[in-house]
Amino acid sequence: MKYSYPIIYKKAKNKSANPIIFVHGFNSSPKSHNIFADKWNESDYYAIAFPGNSLLKAKRGDEISVESFARLLANFIKDNNLNDVVLIGHSMGGATIALAYQLIPEAISKMIFVAPMNKSSLAKKDDYFKTYFPKTFEEYKTFLNALYYDTKPLFNNNEFMKKEEEQFDPFLYNNPDILKLGYSLPDINLMNKIEDALKKIEIPSLLLLGEKDAVIDREQCIKYFQKHLKNLKYKIFDKTGHMIYYEKFDQYYKIVSEFIKNDYSKEKNV
Repeated sequence: MKYSYPIIYKKAKNKSANPIIFVHGFNSSPKSHNIFADKWNESDYYAIAFPGNSLLKAKRGDEISVESFARLLANFIKDNNLNDVVLIGHSMGGATIALAYQLIPEAISKMIFVAPMNKSSLAKKDDYFKTYFPKTFEEYKTFLNALYYDTKPLFNNNEFMKKEEEQFDPFLYNNPDILKLGYSLPDINLMNKIEDALKKIEIPSLLLLGEKDAVIDREQCIKYFQKHLKNLKYKIFDKTGHMIYYEKFDQYYKIVSEFIKNDYSKEKNV
């Protein structure tokens, strides 16, 4: 398989749906969506890594930016002769798939935006800067509170928290590459480019949002996507934060798999 960075690939047992590519969020990795990949058997599944995230070094002078990630994604699709692809983008990955679509629209069949980065998120940029770059373990717990609707199951798990504290490394969240990428995200020029890309998407698209998200204004995000996407369905997950597929996996899997396999063109939302 042609790609310069790590890939997760799962070959379908029964190909009854179009291939999926999962695009991870800021400072995350392809394995973050393995909870879905482990259950999915309806089509080939791919998840690709992007440099600068999770200490992954860039190669061949690749830029550490959302626009560069979009080019890497488009080239991955081209180089591996993939067609009728379903793109799933989480957070920063939502912006990445929007930008990638305009580079290779003929190869993409559906789009799924999971708590996506978008211009309406600029209203919460102060919360983003306060939470996504922890330097101490206490700040890391604040970061977890920003990601999840309810952190009690995590914080009350003494074994989990002990392991997390032992493994916490502030460099992961404050190294030069991730700081450069992180501070480039809430930029109006980038957001305008993402908005222009969203306006060009006419294929079926699904927007998934949590009830409480530290970096997404739920209602403003819905209005924003409804304004700029022509063929949009949406779903709000109650008692869920930014990490929808962890907090409500069964519901997430059902909605995503049905959207991939079915025609929702006549439905208002899912």
